[in-house]
Amino acid sequence: MSKSILTKYEKNSAFSGTPATCQHHLIFGRYKAWRDISDRYGLWIPLIDSEHNFSSTGTKNQIHDNPAAEKLSKMLGQVAFEKDYLAKKLANANKDGLDDKSVDEWYDEAREAFRKEFGESFL
Repeated sequence: MSKSILTKYEKNSAFSGTPATCQHHLIFGRYKAWRDISDRYGLWIPLIDSEHNFSSTGTKNQIHDNPAAEKLSKMLGQVAFEKDYLAKKLANANKDGLDDKSVDEWYDEAREAFRKEFGESFL
């Protein structure tokens, strides 16, 4: 599994701060490949089982089987992907000299790169 691009505290739950027992892949669901792609890009957060999918107090307190949380998870995953993509583009542009593309074109390029990987946009 790759390092998470969302947190440097991979041993602690992103929600409670307690020692993590699992990883939640931010882009998941419809296709198994989504989880694999999420892993490749570090689109995951550490959680404890009850925050992920084994809550004893109902699905409103976990990500899976909670439609709002699942949608927000995918949106966060896309934002993180695009931010990381843009950061890498900027680092290369600063190293190699800025090219003629505008920042808006880079945003469009980041969105298209996400669509190419996952087949759709969540934003």
